[in-house]
Amino acid sequence: MCLRATTRYWEESLSHFPARKTFGAFCALGLLSVFAGGLATAQEQIPQDIQAALQNTTELMRAPLHVDAQFDYTMTARVRLLLFWVGKDDVGGGYIRRGTLPRDPASDVIELLIGSDPAKAPRAINRWGAASEIVHKTTGSSHGAESSAFFGFMKVSNGASAAEMEKELAREKRGGSFLFSAIVNQGERNFDFAKVVPFSSDTDFTIHQFDQAKSMVFDRLLGSEGRLKEITPSQVFACGRREGFLESVAELVDYSMEGREPPSSVCYFYNGVQHQLTLAQVTPVPSETVRLTLRDEPHEYVRTYHDLILARFENFNQTTKQRTAFELLLGATGNLRGVPVQIRYQPNWWFQAVLNLMTPESPREAQKR
Repeated sequence: MCLRATTRYWEESLSHFPARKTFGAFCALGLLSVFAGGLATAQEQIPQDIQAALQNTTELMRAPLHVDAQFDYTMTARVRLLLFWVGKDDVGGGYIRRGTLPRDPASDVIELLIGSDPAKAPRAINRWGAASEIVHKTTGSSHGAESSAFFGFMKVSNGASAAEMEKELAREKRGGSFLFSAIVNQGERNFDFAKVVPFSSDTDFTIHQFDQAKSMVFDRLLGSEGRLKEITPSQVFACGRREGFLESVAELVDYSMEGREPPSSVCYFYNGVQHQLTLAQVTPVPSETVRLTLRDEPHEYVRTYHDLILARFENFNQTTKQRTAFELLLGATGNLRGVPVQIRYQPNWWFQAVLNLMTPESPREAQKR
């Protein structure tokens, strides 16, 4: 997979793709790290209806996606050293994909991949996460899901500082054991549940090996290990919706694009826990110029975007009372309407990540070189 390829399906798809379909992205590593933990242990036997639902969901997730649009990103990372920030461009990347299931054109699917590339990142840091969400909408409604399924997978990190991260990397390499975690969060008419499986692997899978790792991960989710959390009907009723995190962000992006007053928050379940996602602030941005130094590229990468909206999102975990925030710099008009030009996330005091959309160079920008 090329993490610095120009945006795919650019002319063919974007002019026909409304803001909701182009989706504003996510605080992937932060949200996925919620379920990171120790190695999985065997649990009591899973009820047959839930096991059957898991089987069906993993089969859907294994199937190739009918891709309507893909947006590729490159990552800039910054690390705080005492009073100063030190940063480097092109240390990783990822993509956002939107599409449908091949056998279910009424489905809505979001796929994301984001993280560092050890071939580019300082000290060969290998930290990344992936997520997919499949939603079936209520007949005749653009909002309101009859069912949803969320799958997440990540390389786990527990380092609370840059120094601890270095020690963690060294321990992994010495021991030859690498910690990952996977989750399925599913909601249907008869039941809602989440299953989490942390596990170790002797292969240190990278962001480029996600497709290779998926088969093993789905087998783990179907096995006897892991933690199952069932969500009660009263909890679902109080929440009022079954959409997951990705669709919740997409819904709030709609509000920012249309200039409508958003709801105070939208509710969703993740890992069996209720969360509230809020569109906290929307700020018009007349223009923004992005300048990056890309590995193996002879010229500076320069892109100028006009008519943008900076949307700040806040996420609240109802159980831990923890708040996290991230920002999306969204195109507001034309082919970039609803597309994140930048994704900005600072999960802790010492680390920042910025994902920049890779777009074709305009003739005007080429002439300036």
